[in-house]
Amino acid sequence: MNKIYKYMKFRSEFLKKPSLRLSQRCALNDPFEFSPVQDTLDKILEDAHREDFFQQIAEYASDEEFDDTGIISFTESYNNLLMWSHYADEHKGIVVEFDHHILNAHFNKKLGLTSSLERVFYNRERHEILPRDTSPKRNLLTKSDDWIYEKEHRIITKISNADYFIITKDAYEYILDFYDESYLELLDIEKYKGMMKISISHKACHLMDQQEKDGNSTDDMEEMRFSPSSTILNELLSFFAAVPTSIFLFDIPVECITGIFLGCRLTDSDKSTLRKFACKNTFLNKIPCYQASLSKHQFTLVFEETDLLCTVA
Repeated sequence: MNKIYKYMKFRSEFLKKPSLRLSQRCALNDPFEFSPVQDTLDKILEDAHREDFFQQIAEYASDEEFDDTGIISFTESYNNLLMWSHYADEHKGIVVEFDHHILNAHFNKKLGLTSSLERVFYNRERHEILPRDTSPKRNLLTKSDDWIYEKEHRIITKISNADYFIITKDAYEYILDFYDESYLELLDIEKYKGMMKISISHKACHLMDQQEKDGNSTDDMEEMRFSPSSTILNELLSFFAAVPTSIFLFDIPVECITGIFLGCRLTDSDKSTLRKFACKNTFLNKIPCYQASLSKHQFTLVFEETDLLCTVA
């Protein structure tokens, strides 16, 4: 596969600095996501060949509850009427085309994985018995076959891997009252459009872990599943993730964007914004752009390449 697609609302921030949202469990539209049945978990933990369960799961969750886990979803098709309606603001949004290999390589490096983009499986049964050579992650890549039309590929990872988070002032004020000041020193915090923009201070995390290591025995440190800073961050970020308005974002290189498809209902105002960015931004002018319109003969969309500088007369 060479190309992969992302349906989204039109947002000028994406044109300024391309980024993708990592959606946490409470922000997903399928209530079965990250909710494996207990029988499955028990089976995994009982099987001798699944003794490495927690080691395998650690790459995308802190524990089996998946409270601090998120998904970035993609699809194989840019021309699905249902997805234009559901995920692209009822055809008022856009679909972004990515080079699959460049995007996958970027996230592989970011997350330390050999393949971060993985295909979703569709099944009528809620779970399946895992073969010995299959990762427990397979259950998080299985959805009801009612969703098969989405042809989804996804990245699953911990929200702590996001480049930054956007939270409400109320959520921020809560952590000020509830959490110790030493916790907050692990975060870089700034105001952002009436909300709070937060990123992890890796320097502060390293300093805390080093101090703890110097003050504790090596055996104690080796027995811990997570470092002291990671334990604190897991708690903080699990709280952020429980708030549906929290947004977790990954920056992406513009080189991975190979096309933009404009919804048939994209407003003149948004087209004007797109044109202004194209006038100022060289990378946008190099990306093919396609305008959607309604087919005269079938219930489908047709796309015609357009010059971004001419999206508004």
